[in-house]
Amino acid sequence: MRVTAGLIAAVLAAGGAAGQSALDGKKIALEAGEQQSRNVPLTLPYEGSLGEGEFVQVKQLTTGRIYPASVRNGELVFVPEGTMPGAKHMFEVEVRNDDKPPKVQVTKREGEEAIDILIEDVPFTAYHYSNDYKKPFLWPVLGEGGVHVTRDYPMGEVQISEDHPHHKSMWSAYGEVNGADCWGEGDNSGYQVSGDVTYGSGDAYGWVHAKNVWQNNAREPIVDEEREYRFYPGPEDARIFDVTVTFTASYGDVLFNDTKEGGIMAVRVNDHMNADHGGTITNSEGQVGESEAWGQPAAWCDYSGAIGDAGVFGVTVFDHKDNLRFPSRWHVRNYGLMGANVFGLSYFTKGKGDLNGDYTLKNGESISFRYRTYVHSGDVTEGKVADRYADYATPPAVNWVE
Repeated sequence: MRVTAGLIAAVLAAGGAAGQSALDGKKIALEAGEQQSRNVPLTLPYEGSLGEGEFVQVKQLTTGRIYPASVRNGELVFVPEGTMPGAKHMFEVEVRNDDKPPKVQVTKREGEEAIDILIEDVPFTAYHYSNDYKKPFLWPVLGEGGVHVTRDYPMGEVQISEDHPHHKSMWSAYGEVNGADCWGEGDNSGYQVSGDVTYGSGDAYGWVHAKNVWQNNAREPIVDEEREYRFYPGPEDARIFDVTVTFTASYGDVLFNDTKEGGIMAVRVNDHMNADHGGTITNSEGQVGESEAWGQPAAWCDYSGAIGDAGVFGVTVFDHKDNLRFPSRWHVRNYGLMGANVFGLSYFTKGKGDLNGDYTLKNGESISFRYRTYVHSGDVTEGKVADRYADYATPPAVNWVE
């Protein structure tokens, strides 16, 4: 069973009409990979749209079980519960008309420049984009039972530490962009100025799309940046979301200078779970702790630790295989910082081989970085981090069926 040019053409042609005529009853074949998958978002090309009041879901034909699906931006995305290694399944798309609330609810907070994300009515995080801050960020980020897995300072209560106030829960930033510090937040640092922010709820995912302009300290624009977060449904003990960060050189060439101070996807974990308080840093290469993992290339990096009596929690960032200089190097510290940084080669290699990570984005060009974040209960083994990365790197194969 395979996708054919004729099938795709038929789907695209039908998509411009009513959603039901294009999608209802369409069959999907799935073939699993070598790992036991869990709640993996799967994507198929679909350029059509749905009619007013229409929604989609996907039914597994052998069991009759229903799974969430969404249509947006030329794709149908659905999230089956899980597959065994090597399994093959058939699904059917169903179009429905009802008033059931979406599984992922994304809503603007009244009176604030903040967007709340709830997964099946349970709060997960919020995107803050007020220009009273020097950059936007996600906070709080909640694990199972509503436990804060990222640091609350400086936005909320102090857990233990008050260092590095520019480490705001989860964010994207870099320390030398055309010489401007867009990582720190001192008197001479730059800014990430929020512009257009759009968002939406959905069954397979809810999303936030933001357009930002990175500026130097003199408020001169350096580079345009867009990011899109996709938050997926799933159990509280295994939340995942994706982010795509795209830089566009709209104001001339942009030099990302070699420095360790940065993370295009960056996290500051809850103080109680950092390595200075008994937590553990682990990467995909089996390196453990800052002394082994800092600055090393790895497909993923995990930070896990106990948070009081609530139990052990972890946060993992997965690097995408298509990213520049994959696998990323990691600016990861015992005090709780973890950031994916592909530019700081001279710092991370300490001069070995005279490597330099400078990267110039030419005027008018764009570059994108993609990451998945996994918020899990348990440590790196209990959370099956390696399997969840395999879900990201080699998800089950899906195809439309004629």
